[in-house]
Amino acid sequence: METIHTIAELDAKIAECDRAGETSEDAMRALLGGFRMEMPRNLPRDPFDPAYREAQLRLYEQITGHPYAPSHEVTKFDVDSALRRPFPLYTNSSFVAGEYFMAIGFVLQSMALPPGSRVLEFGAGWGWTSLLLAQLGHTVTVIDIEPCFCELIERRAQKEGVEIEVINSDFFAIEGMDRQFDAVLFYDCFHHCDDHLRLLKSLHEVVTPEGRVYFGAEPIESGFPVPWGIRLDGWALWGVRKNGWMELGFRDDYFTRALARTGWSGRRLGVAGQNRQRIWEARRRNHAGFRFAAGAPEIKTQIGHLAEGVLVLDGLKAGTAVYGPYIELSPGKYVARIGFKAGVQRHGTAKLDVCCNAGRKRLAERRVRDEEPAELAFTLHDDASDLEVRLFTERGYTAQIDFVEIVPAAA
Repeated sequence: METIHTIAELDAKIAECDRAGETSEDAMRALLGGFRMEMPRNLPRDPFDPAYREAQLRLYEQITGHPYAPSHEVTKFDVDSALRRPFPLYTNSSFVAGEYFMAIGFVLQSMALPPGSRVLEFGAGWGWTSLLLAQLGHTVTVIDIEPCFCELIERRAQKEGVEIEVINSDFFAIEGMDRQFDAVLFYDCFHHCDDHLRLLKSLHEVVTPEGRVYFGAEPIESGFPVPWGIRLDGWALWGVRKNGWMELGFRDDYFTRALARTGWSGRRLGVAGQNRQRIWEARRRNHAGFRFAAGAPEIKTQIGHLAEGVLVLDGLKAGTAVYGPYIELSPGKYVARIGFKAGVQRHGTAKLDVCCNAGRKRLAERRVRDEEPAELAFTLHDDASDLEVRLFTERGYTAQIDFVEIVPAAA
């Protein structure tokens, strides 16, 4: 990875990438992945301090030569051409298209919306996710700052025979909005908001009490070098310097804290090794319960086996019957519970515990017998990562497990 240090070097790299793009999208992307600039080392220590955001805006101005304004996110293009071959089809790249559509499929699968949900999508861009949601029978509203994207989505919706409400505005159009949605989606666009804390707070106005906010394919990573800030990889630098876009990245522990500070509790979902197949789901903190079916990929076992979606413990071995789901959780009082299949008796003794930080910190534990509910109260004083519920059974313990859940404790 080459590190560049000056704007002149950056302009030379961008020109080289643009020339490669005349050959193929894949050639351009290969070059964009080969360079970066160094992160500034004099940032304020508190990422929630207004001075920290001001430092990021100064860095943006150093890269672009002008102050940031949301209007810089506007990017004109030929709508007629995009209607015939929208991104990623016009790239002529099987890799780019395959990665993109797999990521969208993962978002739809992770959202798992009930039929007829009301959905608000920000930055809908080329319109793929909004069109698919509408074709799935949901009531869809989109907000996008680019008039060309708004026109494209309207024309694509008309072509496909579905209705999508299109609003040409910035993120903060929701402030004062007089209606709410069951789900709000940011797909690869939240990182364009320079005042993301304000946006997270504003979302409470448009999300129903039981609603969800989804952040798909966003640059929220454990290895991001600072809590949050302008990304300085080649791809992001190309977007900032050439187009004037805001290109932020977030470290996942900071993002968890940002959600908590603005009244949300989040969990991370993803496919190992797939950079774009990741999504964060956020709920209001006072409705931040999580339930996972026994057959969900987040729930693991060493001694049980699945049968028709139920985790069967046959008592032949002692060991770890349940562990997972490895979620992020904000401070508060909670109850962890293992639910058993109705009408099926349990026999034997087991130990239930809750821990975090990949099992290194135990928060609570107790023994449970067959006649007792398998639940455990615990308190988090700080943000927790990789939180899991574990059930350790003795030989002879039999049960059929239906779900694992973590819910706020009753007041």
